[in-house]
Amino acid sequence: MLKKILRRRNFLILQAITSLVLMIMVVRLGLVPMKYLIILGMVLVVLLLGIFAWLQPNKRRHHHDQKGKTRYLSGKIVSFILSVLMIIGSVGVGSGTSKFNKMFDDNKEEITYSVIVLKNSSYKKLADLNGRTIGIQPNVDTTNQNYVLKEIANKATLSPTEYLNYQAVAEALESHSVESILLNEAFRTALAEYDSNFSKDTRVIWKNTLKQNITTNDKSTNAAGTFIVYISGIDVYGTAATVSRSDVNMIVTVNTNTHKILMTSIPRDYYVPLANSGKEDKLTHSGLFGVENTVKTVENFMDIDIDYYARVNFSTLTTVVDAIGGIDVYSDKSLPQLGIQEGTNHMDGKKALAFARERHSYESGDRHRTQNQQDVLTAIIKKVLSPAILTNYNSILSAVSDSFTTNMPADKIKELVSNQLNTNSSWQFSSKFLDGTGTMMTGGYMMPNTKLYYMIPDEKSVKENKQAIQNTLSNDTTE
Repeated sequence: MLKKILRRRNFLILQAITSLVLMIMVVRLGLVPMKYLIILGMVLVVLLLGIFAWLQPNKRRHHHDQKGKTRYLSGKIVSFILSVLMIIGSVGVGSGTSKFNKMFDDNKEEITYSVIVLKNSSYKKLADLNGRTIGIQPNVDTTNQNYVLKEIANKATLSPTEYLNYQAVAEALESHSVESILLNEAFRTALAEYDSNFSKDTRVIWKNTLKQNITTNDKSTNAAGTFIVYISGIDVYGTAATVSRSDVNMIVTVNTNTHKILMTSIPRDYYVPLANSGKEDKLTHSGLFGVENTVKTVENFMDIDIDYYARVNFSTLTTVVDAIGGIDVYSDKSLPQLGIQEGTNHMDGKKALAFARERHSYESGDRHRTQNQQDVLTAIIKKVLSPAILTNYNSILSAVSDSFTTNMPADKIKELVSNQLNTNSSWQFSSKFLDGTGTMMTGGYMMPNTKLYYMIPDEKSVKENKQAIQNTLSNDTTE
């Protein structure tokens, strides 16, 4: 029986099957261009033919000849090792394919609602609030809020009291007008803008996190070869699925025909009409109603169609940069406190995040920070577009799988990566940002009675940036 198993034919069959499986798995991955698939197929065929020739008996030698036996045995060993390596490769590629598809096609958005009481109150759990009042804000994320209220009703009977906005809800708790409030946790950081002691003076006694699937956009609304991605940077650590304020707002316009990428940044405090209300407020506050609200707000304001969005957070940047082995970024100024010198610096994730967030060292403050953020993103894109990224893509996928949420389908990313590997094209990067005039005033939609800093859009700047996006979408190479 053992002799039958160890026949030359069986080793060749095993190698042929494992070669075919590896080839199928690489094709299914969808990242490798056709010319590289052909090369891989040819290598696998040559290896198989080489082993076949190796295992051919030498008719000039007697079958008891020791050299012939050694040659025959070594050929089987090499064939077996090749088969094992191809099995390992197939498993690795298959695992990468699964992670890749899951990362892009299984995104979720998380919304957390909390029941909050004053810190010095006696309430420890929902049941303690039975028969008491709870402050809520109506007509904001009504579907989710009503679902949470039903969940609360299963544990305690509370009497809802409605307030105009979440600021009034918080004030009602602090003034003892209600014993508890229901707060979308996305609003917590915004509350700190007018009451820095809110979190210190209150505590959460119950919370419910809702997870909602993100639907991928399988068809671009822009011309063939062009698309727009909206990058939303939220102001939290941990999962990027968390609904929160949109502190970094960047429109990335891509033209794969002309190989141009334009990054257009919008200040977080830009005073624009929010899509969900039609009333003006800081752009950053649009994210409190979900990333799609921010996307729609920017679409309306900039007269563009945004095909995809990607939402990232502080953890995302450090994770991605570390996963790709760091990035090289130019700094026009030495920042000793960050360990950054004037000139090109190799940055790990922690340093890249610090560089992207720094503004106090620059006279132009947030304007210069915006430029640094664009430089960091450019460095990441250039590194990801490098063919070398394929050598450790599996570990990279493992590291960044939970670092962002997007409605871009996996097939779109595969198409872009495959085309880049096939052409190895050089890309032209450019950056712009919308300007305006900063002012302290009241009247914003979310906090109408609180004096806050807003940036009033400069109409000329808005017009110039709108045109720059259209120029990038155009296939006119003279632009």
